[in-house]
Amino acid sequence: MTAFSSRLAQLCPWLPGGAIALWAIVGLSSPSLAQGIDFLDQQLEIPPIDQPNTPAHAAANRLFQLAQAAAEAGELAKAVQLWRGALVQYTELQDLGAIGVVHEHLGIAYLQLGYFNEAEYSFRQSLGAARDVGNAFRQVYALNNLGTMLLNRSDPQSAAESFAAAAELAQTIGSEAGEGLSLSNLGLAKAQMGDYTGAIAAYEIAWPLRRRYPHIGGHAYTLNNVGDAYQALDRHDQALAEYRLARWYAEEEGDIHNQFRAFEGLAYSYGRTQRWVNAFQALDDWINLARQTEEPRRELRALHLYAQYHVLLRRWPKARELYENAIAVSQRLDNPDTTTILRNELGQVLYYFPYGPDL
Repeated sequence: MTAFSSRLAQLCPWLPGGAIALWAIVGLSSPSLAQGIDFLDQQLEIPPIDQPNTPAHAAANRLFQLAQAAAEAGELAKAVQLWRGALVQYTELQDLGAIGVVHEHLGIAYLQLGYFNEAEYSFRQSLGAARDVGNAFRQVYALNNLGTMLLNRSDPQSAAESFAAAAELAQTIGSEAGEGLSLSNLGLAKAQMGDYTGAIAAYEIAWPLRRRYPHIGGHAYTLNNVGDAYQALDRHDQALAEYRLARWYAEEEGDIHNQFRAFEGLAYSYGRTQRWVNAFQALDDWINLARQTEEPRRELRALHLYAQYHVLLRRWPKARELYENAIAVSQRLDNPDTTTILRNELGQVLYYFPYGPDL
């Protein structure tokens, strides 16, 4: 047990598992490397379906476009129905290229909806269509999507095989963007298997390739993943360097999700190295972003970690204030289980330290 964990365990005997308990709260799971997965359509531009050359193609393409609009509006169920309608028409036209594209989009939608069997089927159909028409780029795309789905199904070994195949194919056709993304995802799969050293090795090859294509985006995603791998190895100085760079790229790219990931990584690694001024600044930035973007669950996560840091530092009044703020946010979210846990933790603070120097 590290000195950090030991001290937290001494000051918070009601919290099982020492530092691990920093994340043990209903609705706020521990930092997960899997949360870094980005969908491919946010990183590589999907080539459009060929322009219609018959009235039947025009009708099918119209359904496809309506589905895209529905997906962009967040109406995934509607988008799925429209894509399935387009798929029927493209199948009648025997347009393998278009069939593959529709399956790509269907797979991503199914993955977002949590329909893993349907997602796997669509991604495999997409891969098959790409092979049938000899489109290597689409094969890279489909292999990455398939790997992403397998990671979400907690099968990192199969995911790693899919990503490795994608990286090899991308290198063969000279697609540095595809190779960089595939290697970045391979690093994530290795990290999920617990091979953090192997993950870092994959990321180190991926990063120069990704950096050459600033218009594609996803740079903060890769850097946060590198930071997570270093953090898992307790190499916090190196993790901090990656998270700081990830924060910059996320701000430049307008990537809110990875801004949150960077702030969380910074707050945790600064805490583990007892650089409290920096840790509190990261937490303040995290909370401010959560409030600006109206993300109360993320705000709650930050407030909970903030409160426990102040318990660790024996700053009882501030710890109580932060717990009370967290409880207020939890009540706003109408989450009674989380509220109960927070109240119990606050009660234990007051029970163990009712006469602290500032109380």
